[in-house]
Amino acid sequence: MNWTATYGGCTVLYVRDLVREVVAEHAAHELPLVDSLRTLDDDRVVRTLTAGGQKREPLGFGYAEVSALVTPVVWLVLDQAARRTVDRATEGLLARGRAGVRRLLRRAPDTAKHTLIALDPGELALVRTHIVEQATQRGVDRRAAEALADSVVARIATAAAADAEHPETPGTAS
Repeated sequence: MNWTATYGGCTVLYVRDLVREVVAEHAAHELPLVDSLRTLDDDRVVRTLTAGGQKREPLGFGYAEVSALVTPVVWLVLDQAARRTVDRATEGLLARGRAGVRRLLRRAPDTAKHTLIALDPGELALVRTHIVEQATQRGVDRRAAEALADSVVARIATAAAADAEHPETPGTAS
């Protein structure tokens, strides 16, 4: 599965695709849920997963039944990390000037898909901590929660390492 793309010389990780890959490895029985959620835009998925089962959704059951599953844990934590990444990038661009922001917005990737861009070691540790905490709060065994978190962090770090090993050369932008 291709859950990465290149944008501006950086590897971009699509949250929805990374979630599907992790769920396929750790909770394959949840793939129908993931695939159903993938038909929605990322903002709607986040609203749905944080609603706590207050409404009936197109899947045919309430999300109260989802509370102990891996999918909401991984999706919501990665979505938070993606939002922090975008906020950090935006702040940096605003500091450099409006012209840079206009250039970025003209070349921006599909905003319907939330993305992660180059998390530093502290942010990776925070993602790992949040996944372990959320998963154990939802009834996942501590060891399984740690394995899940390690899997997510390893995928993000591997993509960043591949990006560092193959830096973009002038004239080869995607």
